[in-house]
Amino acid sequence: MINRINIRFFAYFFCFISVLTFKANAQSSLVDTKPKIVFEQTSYDYGLIFAGDNGEVILIFKNEGKSPLIINNVVSSCGCTVAKWSKDPVMPNQSGTIKVTYNTNIIGNIKRSITVTTNDPKMSRIVLIITGKVVKEDRN
Repeated sequence: MINRINIRFFAYFFCFISVLTFKANAQSSLVDTKPKIVFEQTSYDYGLIFAGDNGEVILIFKNEGKSPLIINNVVSSCGCTVAKWSKDPVMPNQSGTIKVTYNTNIIGNIKRSITVTTNDPKMSRIVLIITGKVVKEDRN
């Protein structure tokens, strides 16, 4: 009688552990199949630039995940900074770009943020920073 109870207990215990292990593996494989955005740099410093100069910068990112990465939206902190990006999904191991243009007719220090929202579950929101200083060109 006792052997029967022990065998039943071990059988139930083994089934319970097997289910837990299967569930844990299934969840970890789900995480592994998600997109993953990685930027080459999350900030850019124009340094000292002259009024009217080209205020364009290209920020490059890569999808290091296992499924397509989608950039849902890109929003700048003010109207003086415009961001453009492709609406097409970025496939795994492929790169994409966000072109940021700052209006260099505004004299003074630059400190702006660009917020990128994605379908990457771990990095659904990334803040990029641009800095620098625009000075009036001395033509003398």
